[in-house]
Amino acid sequence: MNRGMWIELDGWKAKLRFSACHFIPNHSKCGRLHGHTYAISVKIVGQQIGNFVIDFEDLKRYVGEICETLDHTTLLASRDENVQITKTETGDIVVIVGTSRKRYCFPKEDVVILPINSVSAEDLCSYLLDELCNKLDLSTFSEISIRLDEGLGQGAGCVRHFSQREGDSGLG
Repeated sequence: MNRGMWIELDGWKAKLRFSACHFIPNHSKCGRLHGHTYAISVKIVGQQIGNFVIDFEDLKRYVGEICETLDHTTLLASRDENVQITKTETGDIVVIVGTSRKRYCFPKEDVVILPINSVSAEDLCSYLLDELCNKLDLSTFSEISIRLDEGLGQGAGCVRHFSQREGDSGLG
């Protein structure tokens, strides 16, 4: 019998969290520099090979590595049309100027510049899904979902579907 199987990690309970600050230019409230404690939850649908769809410990390690790169940093979106990101001549300071003329200066080591359009929960979630997929052997998975919470009770999610493979039930 062919069964659709999945595994899930709750980011809050599995301690797959990071704290970071960001701002969303031209937003009445989120346009101010502020921070969140984020949690990353994951669901993977796929074929059970041997004992697992994927070993929980491996998945926790991969997500934990992603969290570690973002933890206690200022997140910036390199493709945000509402900000200009530059570095000082010495390269040790990142300068951000928004269309509202706000200007922020941060030590380079405190900033992560991400290849996204915005540092909204939605764009961050999509980035995280891409990063996780880059770490995984996707050959036995039919779907990977990520939810990024900006604190308890609010977050964004996204899903990537993979083409149906021989013997895959298509459930999920």
